[in-house]
Order: sequence, then structure tokens, then C-alpha cells
Amino acid sequence: MNLLPRIDLLAFLVADHVYCDQGSNKYVIAGTFHQLNVSAFPSVFHKTIGVFVKLANFSGSAAVTIVFEDQFTGDALMRTQSLMISSTDPECPIEFALEVPPLPLPRPGRYVFKLLVDGAVIGTSAIDVRSLSATERGR
Repeated sequence: MNLLPRIDLLAFLVADHVYCDQGSNKYVIAGTFHQLNVSAFPSVFHKTIGVFVKLANFSGSAAVTIVFEDQFTGDALMRTQSLMISSTDPECPIEFALEVPPLPLPRPGRYVFKLLVDGAVIGTSAIDVRSLSATERGR
């Protein structure tokens, strides 16, 4: 059994856009959200979504994966390719951003992004998906 050392999750944010400014090496996070509005189901949310992660108390190397699940059924609807991270200094936090592929949305309800490090869930971020009413679609 592979036990992870204690890793502190300092941030796990879902946003419209996340990027690292090359001049300052700072992450810019624009449009955080916890809800998506969809006109019909089933659907696929094709808009780009960024995920920002900040970890502390981590040293060594590990594979990081993000999984998008239907919270009602537990079905994994999307999984990113593993990203290898490494650090030799647990005092220095690790920050990174990932762009997730289109999200399948079979029905309205709650979905969850899960952050896995070497296969173990260390954090979640929930998204509520709702159906737009006919009047909202017409706006």
C-alpha cells in the first residue's frame, strides 16, 4: 500500500480561464464559478475550463489527475492525463494550472471535480448544473 505523506491543499479552483503570466510568474485566475447553466440535456460543455491547484508540504514526485464525476451516480465522466509534479523543498508550495477537456453533462444536478495525487483524492470542488428556463434561453 502506497501511503502519501501529508499534503496540504491550499487551493483547488475552477475558473473560466487560468494562466501563468510569463513576466511575473504569477497565476491569473479569471471567472471562478460553482454553477453552470445548460439549455438542454444531455449536453457537453465545450467552453474551456481551467483548474488552479496549490499544494503545500509536498516533497518527492507524484502523478496528479483531475476527475469529473456525476455526484448522483458516481460515474467518472472526464479524466485528465496524469501530470507529474516534483519538489525537493516541502516549505515551498507547488502551484499549477490545467485546462480540462469538454465536460459531458448527462443531466442537471451536482457534479464534482476530484483532485487525485498518486490515485488518492486530496480535494474536491463541486459544480451545480442547472437547466435554463425557456425565458432565460430567449435573453
